[in-house]
Amino acid sequence: MKLMYFALLKERLKKEEEEMDFKGSLAELREFLIKKYPELRDLFKVIKFAVNEEYADDSYRLKGDERVALILPVSGG
Repeated sequence: MKLMYFALLKERLKKEEEEMDFKGSLAELREFLIKKYPELRDLFKVIKFAVNEEYADDSYRLKGDERVALILPVSGG
């Protein structure tokens, strides 16, 4: 699976993407990432996931061959 990071996540992790062997729900992926990068816990708690370019909720089950974008909420006015 390929994880793609944007905005502040990309800045903090100092990488745009990461290959990972992971199968499970997006909720489980979120918890895995919080454990892997505990200093970014607050960011991972509010991200939205897009799987293969479509938004998906936390119950979505990953098979391991997807492209998963991690997108932070955007504010503006």
